[in-house]
Amino acid sequence: MMNPIRSFHLRAVAGAVLAALAWPAAAATRPVDEHRPAEAAGQVEIQDLAGRVEVVGWDKPEVAVTGTLGSEVERLDLTNAGSRTTVHVVTHETHGMSFRWRDGDETRLVVHVPARSSLAATLVSADLQVAGVAGNQELHTVSGDISASAQHEVRIQTVSGDVRLTAGPESRLIEISTVSGDLTVSGGAGELTAATVSGDGQLSVGTLSRAHVKTVSGDFAITADLAADGRFEAESVSGDFSITFAGGVPPAAFDLQSFSGDLSTCFGRKATHEGYGPGSRLSFQEGAGSARVRVDTKSGDVTLCNKK
Repeated sequence: MMNPIRSFHLRAVAGAVLAALAWPAAAATRPVDEHRPAEAAGQVEIQDLAGRVEVVGWDKPEVAVTGTLGSEVERLDLTNAGSRTTVHVVTHETHGMSFRWRDGDETRLVVHVPARSSLAATLVSADLQVAGVAGNQELHTVSGDISASAQHEVRIQTVSGDVRLTAGPESRLIEISTVSGDLTVSGGAGELTAATVSGDGQLSVGTLSRAHVKTVSGDFAITADLAADGRFEAESVSGDFSITFAGGVPPAAFDLQSFSGDLSTCFGRKATHEGYGPGSRLSFQEGAGSARVRVDTKSGDVTLCNKK
């Protein structure tokens, strides 16, 4: 009689061989072409997608999903519930863990949505592009880059992906946070929140009413105007700030401080060193405006400039 342990090992090896032989079939991608009617100004959600996805606004009252499904995907569910349309990518599961095959087998989708839709996307290991979507956007990725254009409110979060955002003049609220990705923002105005841990930021925006920029070690270059009663706050541990006021130095109260970094301006203001330690501070009032500018760093440098 065969030893039970030996028999178990033989069955395990046989199973592994069969799995290896089945690999080419399992790894194959397959095309997808799904369509559902949708409201012209409804909501579209994209869930649990790994791979690459492009979202494009168009003038049809429907959501269309085309492209290829990767080998890790069991099926694509495209469903409607009231004004909400959901694109859900369902992956194969084994003992609670999803399969992840090679890059050549990844899911690549183009999702067309009515142009006035609002969009919410939650992706893992996926790059996301968004263009031509006029509604509000809420975009989340883990290990994926985001490139988007926005016409209204936009909120973006990534863990380890870069963010590139082009905002229209009606985009009055921008919130972006990332752990290790870089941020590039152009356009938009009103309220701005940008936060990174180690990523750098380049922000070129319009007139801000409220702004809060926070980083641990990333460097930020910011070009903006400030509303008459606006508030601008920036803080970092070791990151540098280069801030340029496009319309000239705004009439505002300025308060800049750093424990060990340098504070400087392009318009003649000089920092003073604290009498009780190594820190330096630059505080002054420009004009009679009620706006406020506050920048606080531990070891980062701060430079203020104006274009006029």
